Amino acid sequence: MAANAASLLTNVFGQKTDVGKIVQNFDFSQIMVAATMMTLARQNDKSWDAVVRTMMQNEIAMPDGEGVARSDTLVRNSLNDFKFDGGPDSSIVREVQTWFNRLVSDPDVLNSTKIDINVLAKIVAQTGATVDSFESFFAKEEHHEQTLVDIGVLRFPDIDHPYFKLYRIKLIAWSDSRRIMFHSEDKNGITGEYNCRVFRPRASVIDCLTQAAHAKAVATFDAMFS
Repeated sequence: MAANAASLLTNVFGQKTDVGKIVQNFDFSQIMVAATMMTLARQNDKSWDAVVRTMMQNEIAMPDGEGVARSDTLVRNSLNDFKFDGGPDSSIVREVQTWFNRLVSDPDVLNSTKIDINVLAKIVAQTGATVDSFESFFAKEEHHEQTLVDIGVLRFPDIDHPYFKLYRIKLIAWSDSRRIMFHSEDKNGITGEYNCRVFRPRASVIDCLTQAAHAKAVATFDAMFS
């Protein structure tokens, strides 16, 4: 029995999918990737803000919905017996993991971003002001702040996700510690920022490309991954 190619269904990664739609999405994605990467390659400023501006002004790609912008701070107050080695409290690992998952709230990003929560939690969980001189033994106040993670990712389209995903994760660990003799009062925390935007091919523009422009974009895409 003959089948209409436009409505033909196939099983892709366990899901029934329209073949015509797959081909169109892939074709549009190729052109979007080629045009976008050529534009980004020409600009000297590769900072997060600069890349976002470029993507928002992209004629071939369009933002899909509102962007995500979340920030949150995990604060831990504690009264501790002084630790000469400033050793970590390992019990905070699960708390940091839960907090980080809630900050991002995107299983797709969480699965693809390899951040070692154990290392992160140990840094955040440091307690006790360190002794670095005889004078500081009797009383000492410390404030420390460190950027642990600051990554920006432009993830390319694939069959399951026919769009660019542009996201940034920034994590800053900080601590305030006040110690008198063997007793310390600590406030430790981590401040996180998560930003994300999705960009899809702008079909209205791609459909109007000349055959030569279309072929050049596809050839550029092929050259990028050959």
